Amino acid sequence: MNKTQNVHYMRFITASVLAVVILYVTVRKHVHVFENSSVLLLLVTVFPLYLAVVYRMTIGRVKYSWKVCVSVVASGLGISYWIIPAPLREQYKVIKYVFFVMEGGIILIELWIAWYIVRNLGALIRTFRAEKTNHFYFLSTYVHTIEAVFKRPVFLLRLLTTEAAALYYLTYRKKTRQLSLPYPTYSYHEKTEYFGFFLMLVHAMLIEIIAVHILVMRWSEIAAWVVTFFDVYFLLLLIADYRAITLSPVVLAPDKLHIQLGIRSFVEVEYTNIEQITREVTAKQKRKKETDAYSMTLPSFFEEEPKLEIRLKQPVEVTELFGRKKTVRKLYVTVDDIHGFYDNLLENTKRWLHMNKEIGSANPR
Repeated sequence: MNKTQNVHYMRFITASVLAVVILYVTVRKHVHVFENSSVLLLLVTVFPLYLAVVYRMTIGRVKYSWKVCVSVVASGLGISYWIIPAPLREQYKVIKYVFFVMEGGIILIELWIAWYIVRNLGALIRTFRAEKTNHFYFLSTYVHTIEAVFKRPVFLLRLLTTEAAALYYLTYRKKTRQLSLPYPTYSYHEKTEYFGFFLMLVHAMLIEIIAVHILVMRWSEIAAWVVTFFDVYFLLLLIADYRAITLSPVVLAPDKLHIQLGIRSFVEVEYTNIEQITREVTAKQKRKKETDAYSMTLPSFFEEEPKLEIRLKQPVEVTELFGRKKTVRKLYVTVDDIHGFYDNLLENTKRWLHMNKEIGSANPR
């Protein structure tokens, strides 16, 4: 996420939180005003629309999605219902029915996904095994499998990409992944400070889970368990991401460069698509403004510079969290054995360039 996107996200979060605080204080101080059903109706109508407008003016300017907009409106409706004092909720039971309808819709969607998967289970297993020999990583294998089996974009199944990967790496029993292929592989976490950074995040989240749960419990038991659920969810994602980092080295296959960054993203680049490989990377200030670049540098206590810059002839797609797609024309790569990786990558690129020249000379127009 570049600097511009960060600014828009922060504006959306700030405006939303500020509106929630103001609305909460206003309702609690002037409860008698909201005893009027018309005022109550205005509250549960205007506030979700306000969040939708704020989303459209901030995050939507960078990348608009009607699915996200609907989710924002639904969240606004839930927040409105939560803010309304319990005695007043009985005067406006329609909100409760709306939640029942939404919950029923979610259950129906989940049942549809389950039926969709079960109906194609045999094809999914066969295709997954076949794709596994070509793509090596769970993320890329999963995405290529659903695309091959269902023959069209499956938004809901792609949305489950991160959860499926998290479940896979959380339950994976081997300490190291043995790729039964004679291809060079390169780890990218052993010579970094990411392990210490990861432990710090885990400890901080454990303390936060307990402290926030106790704090919110004083106000609402339901809200406390909801917050705790999401905290535990993100903690499990963090652990799965670290396991994926240790089990998914960069692979130099005969025809492609394969990169998976934890459970966050993956990309595959054909050697014929590589235009230039250089150790002199773009300056940090310019990198922050780039929207078509992909960096696999791990976060740490001190921001490290990437070791290699790979420029591409044609853009490639990167699959990110929850199946989102991003088009890039440049890669910033950091691995533990940077010299060996650079030599092998350069050799493979030159070999394919030489092969293409030979094919071109053998088949003149």
